[in-house]
Amino acid sequence: MNEKLIKQFKHAIVTNNTEEHESIIWLEDETRQPIGFLKEQLTESEHLLLTMLFQPIDSTPKPQGSNEEHWTHFLLAEGVQPREPKIIRMIHFTLDKRIDDLDSFRDVWNNILETPVIIVWTSSTRGLIILDTTMEEELPDFISINQAIASDFYIDMTLLVGSSHGIENAKEQFHWESACLDALIKAKVIHRVFYEHEAIPYLLLEPITFELREQFLHRLLDDEMRSDKDFLKSMKVYFEHNLNISAAAKALHLHRNSLQYRIDKFTERTNFDLRQFTHASLLYLALLLLDTRS
Repeated sequence: MNEKLIKQFKHAIVTNNTEEHESIIWLEDETRQPIGFLKEQLTESEHLLLTMLFQPIDSTPKPQGSNEEHWTHFLLAEGVQPREPKIIRMIHFTLDKRIDDLDSFRDVWNNILETPVIIVWTSSTRGLIILDTTMEEELPDFISINQAIASDFYIDMTLLVGSSHGIENAKEQFHWESACLDALIKAKVIHRVFYEHEAIPYLLLEPITFELREQFLHRLLDDEMRSDKDFLKSMKVYFEHNLNISAAAKALHLHRNSLQYRIDKFTERTNFDLRQFTHASLLYLALLLLDTRS
Protein backbone atom coordinates (compact mmCIF):
# COMPACT_ATOMS: atom_id res chain seq x y z
CA MET A 1 0.00 0.00 0.00
CA ASN A 2 1.16 3.54 -0.80
CA GLU A 3 3.29 4.88 2.10
CA LYS A 4 1.55 8.25 1.98
CA LEU A 5 -1.81 6.59 2.41
CA ILE A 6 -0.48 4.48 5.29
CA LYS A 7 0.69 7.63 7.02
CA GLN A 8 -2.60 9.43 6.38
CA PHE A 9 -4.79 6.58 7.65
CA LYS A 10 -2.46 5.23 10.33
CA HIS A 11 -5.04 6.00 13.05
CA ALA A 12 -7.67 3.83 11.37
CA ILE A 13 -5.70 0.88 9.97
CA VAL A 14 -6.35 -2.56 11.49
CA THR A 15 -3.37 -4.88 11.57
CA ASN A 16 -5.12 -8.05 12.76
CA ASN A 17 -7.07 -9.51 9.85
CA THR A 18 -9.22 -11.64 12.18
CA GLU A 19 -10.83 -8.66 13.86
CA GLU A 20 -14.63 -8.44 13.94
CA HIS A 21 -15.95 -7.62 10.49
CA GLU A 22 -18.95 -5.43 11.35
CA SER A 23 -16.89 -2.56 12.77
CA ILE A 24 -14.31 -2.63 9.98
CA ILE A 25 -14.27 -1.98 6.26
CA TRP A 26 -12.07 -4.62 4.63
CA LEU A 27 -10.42 -3.77 1.31
CA GLU A 28 -7.88 -5.41 -0.99
CA ASP A 29 -4.68 -3.48 -1.69
CA GLU A 30 -2.71 -3.49 -4.95
CA THR A 31 -0.97 -6.74 -3.95
CA ARG A 32 -4.36 -8.39 -3.27
CA GLN A 33 -3.68 -8.41 0.46
CA PRO A 34 -6.51 -7.58 2.91
CA ILE A 35 -6.30 -4.29 4.75
CA GLY A 36 -8.88 -3.10 7.26
CA PHE A 37 -9.98 0.34 8.44
CA LEU A 38 -12.03 1.19 11.51
CA LYS A 39 -15.26 2.70 10.20
CA GLU A 40 -15.69 5.02 13.17
CA GLN A 41 -12.26 6.56 12.51
CA LEU A 42 -13.11 7.51 8.91
CA THR A 43 -15.00 10.53 7.63
CA GLU A 44 -17.48 10.05 4.81
CA SER A 45 -15.03 11.52 2.30
CA GLU A 46 -12.20 9.27 3.52
CA HIS A 47 -14.46 6.24 3.29
CA LEU A 48 -15.40 7.18 -0.27
CA LEU A 49 -11.76 7.75 -1.25
CA LEU A 50 -10.65 4.34 0.04
CA THR A 51 -13.46 2.48 -1.74
CA MET A 52 -12.51 4.26 -4.98
CA LEU A 53 -8.86 3.26 -4.63
CA PHE A 54 -9.33 -0.35 -3.46
CA GLN A 55 -11.76 -3.21 -4.02
CA PRO A 56 -13.98 -4.27 -1.09
CA ILE A 57 -13.49 -7.80 0.24
CA ASP A 58 -16.55 -9.95 0.70
CA SER A 59 -15.38 -12.11 3.57
CA THR A 60 -18.76 -13.69 4.27
CA PRO A 61 -18.34 -17.48 3.94
CA LYS A 62 -20.15 -18.96 0.96
CA PRO A 63 -22.88 -21.63 1.27
CA GLN A 64 -21.70 -25.22 1.03
CA GLY A 65 -24.00 -27.32 -1.13
CA SER A 66 -27.37 -26.69 -2.73
CA ASN A 67 -29.30 -27.00 0.54
CA GLU A 68 -27.35 -24.20 2.24
CA GLU A 69 -27.48 -22.11 -0.91
CA HIS A 70 -31.26 -22.51 -1.03
CA TRP A 71 -31.66 -21.45 2.61
CA THR A 72 -29.25 -18.52 2.24
CA HIS A 73 -31.14 -17.12 -0.75
CA PHE A 74 -34.45 -17.64 1.03
CA LEU A 75 -33.50 -15.90 4.28
CA LEU A 76 -31.19 -13.17 2.96
CA ALA A 77 -32.69 -12.43 -0.44
CA GLU A 78 -35.92 -13.22 -2.27
CA GLY A 79 -35.37 -16.93 -2.78
CA VAL A 80 -38.07 -19.56 -2.80
CA GLN A 81 -38.99 -21.16 0.53
CA PRO A 82 -37.25 -24.52 1.01
CA ARG A 83 -39.46 -27.59 1.36
CA GLU A 84 -37.46 -29.32 4.08
CA PRO A 85 -37.22 -29.59 7.00
CA LYS A 86 -40.85 -28.89 7.92
CA ILE A 87 -40.15 -27.84 11.51
CA ILE A 88 -36.94 -26.01 12.39
CA ARG A 89 -35.04 -24.23 15.11
CA MET A 90 -32.48 -21.52 14.36
CA ILE A 91 -29.36 -21.27 16.51
CA HIS A 92 -27.91 -17.81 15.91
CA PHE A 93 -24.24 -17.23 16.68
CA THR A 94 -21.88 -14.27 16.71
CA LEU A 95 -18.10 -14.53 17.05
CA ASP A 96 -15.62 -12.00 18.38
CA LYS A 97 -13.32 -12.67 15.40
CA ARG A 98 -13.27 -14.52 12.11
CA ILE A 99 -12.52 -18.23 11.90
CA ASP A 100 -10.09 -19.37 9.22
CA ASP A 101 -10.83 -23.10 9.36
CA LEU A 102 -14.51 -23.07 8.45
CA ASP A 103 -14.56 -26.79 7.62
CA SER A 104 -13.50 -27.66 11.15
CA PHE A 105 -16.10 -25.27 12.55
CA ARG A 106 -18.77 -27.11 10.57
CA ASP A 107 -17.40 -30.52 11.59
CA VAL A 108 -17.60 -29.63 15.28
CA TRP A 109 -21.29 -28.74 14.96
CA ASN A 110 -21.96 -31.91 12.94
CA ASN A 111 -20.24 -34.10 15.53
CA ILE A 112 -21.83 -32.47 18.57
CA LEU A 113 -25.35 -32.49 17.15
CA GLU A 114 -24.79 -35.87 15.48
CA THR A 115 -26.40 -34.71 12.25
CA PRO A 116 -25.29 -32.67 9.22
CA VAL A 117 -26.10 -29.03 9.94
CA ILE A 118 -27.20 -26.22 7.65
CA ILE A 119 -25.14 -23.06 8.24
CA VAL A 120 -26.22 -19.70 6.87
CA TRP A 121 -23.53 -17.03 7.24
CA THR A 122 -24.74 -13.41 7.35
CA SER A 123 -21.23 -11.96 7.79
CA SER A 124 -17.73 -13.24 8.50
CA THR A 125 -18.48 -13.37 12.25
CA ARG A 126 -22.19 -14.06 12.37
CA GLY A 127 -24.59 -16.70 11.14
CA LEU A 128 -27.11 -19.32 12.14
CA ILE A 129 -27.46 -23.08 12.36
CA ILE A 130 -30.74 -24.50 11.06
CA LEU A 131 -31.81 -27.62 12.93
CA ASP A 132 -34.49 -30.09 11.91
CA THR A 133 -36.68 -30.35 15.01
CA THR A 134 -39.35 -32.62 13.54
CA MET A 135 -38.22 -35.46 15.80
CA GLU A 136 -36.62 -33.31 18.53
CA GLU A 137 -37.02 -34.84 21.98
CA GLU A 138 -34.91 -32.52 24.10
CA LEU A 139 -32.61 -29.57 23.54
CA PRO A 140 -28.85 -30.13 23.47
CA ASP A 141 -26.70 -28.59 26.21
CA PHE A 142 -25.87 -25.37 24.36
CA ILE A 143 -23.78 -24.02 27.24
CA SER A 144 -21.40 -26.99 26.93
CA ILE A 145 -21.45 -26.69 23.13
CA ASN A 146 -20.50 -23.03 23.36
CA GLN A 147 -17.67 -23.73 25.77
CA ALA A 148 -16.30 -26.54 23.61
CA ILE A 149 -16.29 -24.48 20.40
CA ALA A 150 -14.85 -21.42 22.15
CA SER A 151 -12.04 -23.58 23.53
CA ASP A 152 -11.30 -25.32 20.22
CA PHE A 153 -11.13 -22.13 18.15
CA TYR A 154 -9.92 -19.63 20.77
CA ILE A 155 -12.93 -17.39 20.25
CA ASP A 156 -15.76 -15.87 22.26
CA MET A 157 -19.10 -16.96 20.86
CA THR A 158 -22.60 -15.84 21.83
CA LEU A 159 -25.54 -18.10 21.01
CA LEU A 160 -29.21 -17.22 20.71
CA VAL A 161 -31.33 -20.38 20.70
CA GLY A 162 -34.51 -19.66 18.78
CA SER A 163 -37.89 -21.33 19.12
CA SER A 164 -39.04 -24.35 17.16
CA HIS A 165 -41.51 -23.36 14.43
CA GLY A 166 -42.92 -24.39 11.09
CA ILE A 167 -40.99 -23.64 7.92
CA GLU A 168 -43.78 -21.32 6.73
CA ASN A 169 -42.81 -18.88 9.53
CA ALA A 170 -39.05 -19.22 9.04
CA LYS A 171 -38.33 -15.87 7.41
CA GLU A 172 -40.41 -13.84 9.86
CA GLN A 173 -38.86 -15.70 12.79
CA PHE A 174 -35.36 -15.17 11.36
CA HIS A 175 -35.78 -11.39 11.29
CA TRP A 176 -37.34 -11.35 14.76
CA GLU A 177 -34.61 -13.46 16.35
CA SER A 178 -31.90 -11.48 14.52
CA ALA A 179 -33.30 -8.29 16.07
CA CYS A 180 -33.13 -9.95 19.49
CA LEU A 181 -29.49 -10.89 18.90
CA ASP A 182 -28.74 -7.31 17.78
CA ALA A 183 -30.11 -6.08 21.11
CA LEU A 184 -27.93 -8.54 23.04
CA ILE A 185 -24.84 -7.42 21.17
CA LYS A 186 -25.58 -3.74 21.83
CA ALA A 187 -26.24 -4.48 25.49
CA LYS A 188 -22.81 -6.15 25.81
CA VAL A 189 -24.19 -8.74 28.19
CA ILE A 190 -21.61 -11.09 29.67
CA HIS A 191 -23.64 -14.30 29.31
CA ARG A 192 -22.91 -16.43 26.25
CA VAL A 193 -26.07 -18.51 25.72
CA PHE A 194 -29.57 -17.06 25.51
CA TYR A 195 -32.96 -18.48 24.65
CA GLU A 196 -35.49 -16.40 22.76
CA HIS A 197 -37.57 -15.56 25.82
CA GLU A 198 -34.44 -14.37 27.64
CA ALA A 199 -33.41 -12.07 24.78
CA ILE A 200 -36.77 -10.38 24.17
CA PRO A 201 -36.59 -8.07 27.23
CA TYR A 202 -33.26 -6.65 26.00
CA LEU A 203 -34.91 -5.79 22.69
CA LEU A 204 -37.80 -4.06 24.46
CA LEU A 205 -35.48 -2.16 26.81
CA GLU A 206 -33.18 -0.94 24.03
CA PRO A 207 -35.07 2.31 23.17
CA ILE A 208 -35.21 3.52 26.80
CA THR A 209 -33.17 6.68 27.37
CA PHE A 210 -30.29 6.73 29.83
CA GLU A 211 -32.12 9.20 32.08
CA LEU A 212 -35.22 7.01 32.27
CA ARG A 213 -33.09 3.94 32.98
CA GLU A 214 -31.42 5.69 35.90
CA GLN A 215 -34.76 6.84 37.32
CA PHE A 216 -36.17 3.34 37.09
CA LEU A 217 -33.07 1.75 38.63
CA HIS A 218 -33.01 4.28 41.45
CA ARG A 219 -36.66 3.47 42.25
CA LEU A 220 -36.02 -0.29 42.37
CA LEU A 221 -32.47 -0.46 43.69
CA ASP A 222 -30.89 2.17 45.92
CA ASP A 223 -27.12 2.69 45.97
CA GLU A 224 -26.60 0.22 48.81
CA MET A 225 -28.46 -2.58 47.06
CA ARG A 226 -26.72 -1.86 43.74
CA SER A 227 -23.32 -2.16 45.41
CA ASP A 228 -24.26 -5.35 47.29
CA LYS A 229 -22.98 -8.05 44.93
CA ASP A 230 -24.26 -10.89 47.11
CA PHE A 231 -27.77 -9.43 47.08
CA LEU A 232 -27.76 -8.93 43.30
CA LYS A 233 -26.43 -12.43 42.68
CA SER A 234 -29.03 -13.97 44.98
CA MET A 235 -31.84 -12.11 43.19
CA LYS A 236 -30.58 -13.24 39.77
CA VAL A 237 -30.43 -16.86 40.91
CA TYR A 238 -33.89 -16.48 42.47
CA PHE A 239 -35.28 -15.52 39.06
CA GLU A 240 -33.28 -18.22 37.29
CA HIS A 241 -35.07 -20.75 39.51
CA ASN A 242 -38.51 -19.34 38.72
CA LEU A 243 -38.98 -17.65 42.12
CA ASN A 244 -38.53 -20.96 43.94
CA ILE A 245 -36.82 -20.00 47.19
CA SER A 246 -35.77 -23.54 48.14
CA ALA A 247 -34.19 -24.28 44.74
CA ALA A 248 -32.48 -20.88 44.59
CA ALA A 249 -31.11 -21.18 48.14
CA LYS A 250 -29.70 -24.61 47.30
CA ALA A 251 -27.99 -23.24 44.17
CA LEU A 252 -26.56 -20.36 46.22
CA HIS A 253 -25.45 -22.68 49.05
CA LEU A 254 -27.54 -20.58 51.44
CA HIS A 255 -30.02 -21.49 54.11
CA ARG A 256 -33.54 -20.90 52.86
CA ASN A 257 -34.15 -18.38 55.65
CA SER A 258 -31.11 -16.35 54.59
CA LEU A 259 -32.47 -15.91 51.09
CA GLN A 260 -35.93 -15.17 52.46
CA TYR A 261 -34.37 -12.43 54.61
CA ARG A 262 -32.84 -10.76 51.54
CA ILE A 263 -36.17 -10.92 49.71
CA ASP A 264 -38.02 -9.47 52.71
CA LYS A 265 -35.40 -6.73 53.01
CA PHE A 266 -36.00 -5.73 49.39
CA THR A 267 -39.77 -5.63 49.96
CA GLU A 268 -39.35 -3.54 53.11
CA ARG A 269 -37.16 -0.95 51.36
CA THR A 270 -39.12 -0.68 48.10
CA ASN A 271 -42.69 -1.74 48.90
CA PHE A 272 -42.48 -4.20 45.99
CA ASP A 273 -43.55 -7.72 46.97
CA LEU A 274 -41.63 -10.32 44.94
CA ARG A 275 -44.37 -12.87 45.57
CA GLN A 276 -46.51 -10.91 43.12
CA PHE A 277 -45.63 -11.46 39.47
CA THR A 278 -46.02 -7.82 38.37
CA HIS A 279 -43.78 -6.65 41.23
CA ALA A 280 -41.18 -9.34 40.60
CA SER A 281 -41.07 -8.53 36.88
CA LEU A 282 -39.97 -4.97 37.69
CA LEU A 283 -36.93 -6.20 39.63
CA TYR A 284 -36.15 -8.64 36.82
CA LEU A 285 -36.08 -5.75 34.33
CA ALA A 286 -33.93 -3.70 36.70
CA LEU A 287 -31.37 -6.52 36.89
CA LEU A 288 -31.28 -6.68 33.09
CA LEU A 289 -30.68 -2.93 32.91
CA LEU A 290 -27.80 -3.27 35.34
CA ASP A 291 -26.29 -5.86 32.97
CA THR A 292 -26.59 -3.48 30.02
CA ARG A 293 -25.06 -0.60 31.99
CA SER A 294 -22.02 -2.73 32.81
